[in-house]
Amino acid sequence: MIGEVMAEFSGKTIGVKVLSGGKIETTGQGMGKILGIEATTVFTGVGTPMPSGVFMIDGDGLVTTMDGDAIMVKITGIGWTTGKGWKSSYRGASYQMTPAPKLAGLNKMVGVYELETDENGDFNLKIWEWK
Repeated sequence: MIGEVMAEFSGKTIGVKVLSGGKIETTGQGMGKILGIEATTVFTGVGTPMPSGVFMIDGDGLVTTMDGDAIMVKITGIGWTTGKGWKSSYRGASYQMTPAPKLAGLNKMVGVYELETDENGDFNLKIWEWK
């Protein structure tokens, strides 16, 4: 069952690199909230092209709250283009790890995310708790 929104971020793609085998590495940064706390995020994901036209996504991120707490994030999922330029959609799961006592509940949460990118690389990300 999908629960409440646990995080929401918006931002911009800040780097793209083509790797061997047609893989694409994308880095983004943004601002938003996690568990209602203002935070920034930076992440890098690698998309591996599949014969079906989708990319298998594997990525890592760092969320830093305005209080200075750090949360490491691991994502997996799929993505596909939806229009011109960088316009694309991504769906998958996220796993969070933090040593911060007040955010320790994140260590036992699995997130389900949707990320939409427009043709200029601007993105909106929403993560729901998977209960």
